[in-house]
Amino acid sequence: MPCDVVLSERFYNLRGDRVKVHFGQIYIQAGKTFPFSHVFQLFLGEKITELIEPSAKYIKLHGEDFELMFRVSAKWQLAVNEVFGPKVYKKDKDVEFSIFLPYTPIMLTPDPNRSALEHLFEGVYQVLGGYEIDVSAVKAEQGRIIDKILSSSEMFVKYE
Repeated sequence: MPCDVVLSERFYNLRGDRVKVHFGQIYIQAGKTFPFSHVFQLFLGEKITELIEPSAKYIKLHGEDFELMFRVSAKWQLAVNEVFGPKVYKKDKDVEFSIFLPYTPIMLTPDPNRSALEHLFEGVYQVLGGYEIDVSAVKAEQGRIIDKILSSSEMFVKYE
């Protein structure tokens, strides 16, 4: 008698069929921050994880079980994104990149949060492209992901 088994996303990721993606934020210049919350970080990591698969190049360089961390920051003097990395932590099986967003140009736009997210996606594409990871599914969903983030108050830090 055949048995259908539905694998959870967690099991799927543990098998190495996906690159588990994480986002974090660390701002190094006083007052040059974006108001994205930890809920945003978790949401975006889950969405990107769902939409990409490891490339042969990524697997060759890091193996199937290394996770990918994007550290988001900002600098006032930048005109375009600045991406640093990778930093590879073999013990933790973690590959990290820092994406510095151009704070001043972003803040001069009519919708700085949307602009920050668009810049962030460009940085992510730059990194993933370097590994020859197909980003077409992410690009197809980018608008919907950004709209979801911008429409949810949970995605933003609440200041008192």
